[in-house]
This record gives sequence, C-alpha cells and structure tokens, in this order.
Amino acid sequence: MADTFQLEIVTPTKQVVNERAEYAEIPGKDGYMGILPGHAALLSMLGDGELSYRVGGATNKLRVTGGYLEVRDDHVRVLADKAE
Repeated sequence: MADTFQLEIVTPTKQVVNERAEYAEIPGKDGYMGILPGHAALLSMLGDGELSYRVGGATNKLRVTGGYLEVRDDHVRVLADKAE
C-alpha cells in the first residue's frame, strides 16, 4: 500500500491543489469523510465546510462549498464550486 495519494482540488476557474497527500478530511453531504491511501472507490456530493489535508506532516486547510468528490486508484479529485 502506498504512503500517499494524489490530491487534486479544482474549481470552475482554477486548480487549487495538486500534490501528494498522506490524509484528507473532506466534508460530504452527510458528514465528514476521512481519506487515507488505499481508500475504496467512492463518488459523493460535497458539503459546505473545512477540507483539511496533510502533506509532509503539515496540515493545510481550505473552505469548500458544493461540488463532488471522486476517489479512485489512490487519486482523490475534489470538484468544488468554490474553494478558498
């Protein structure tokens, strides 16, 4: 199992994040989801809230609003309406 996964966070106007992450906590429509390397395939609507992710031991945070999340083959794609 890999130690990281590719995390990609995009909005309709720009790419916000594209890097290898160790962990992510993402707001889903029905609550927060923790994502680790090797996570099962998943497709979900995003909720509004704080998305956090860990890279090199440092935790980064963004506020996201609406959109979708896809997890597949150690690649996490967050297609957010808004991310700041």
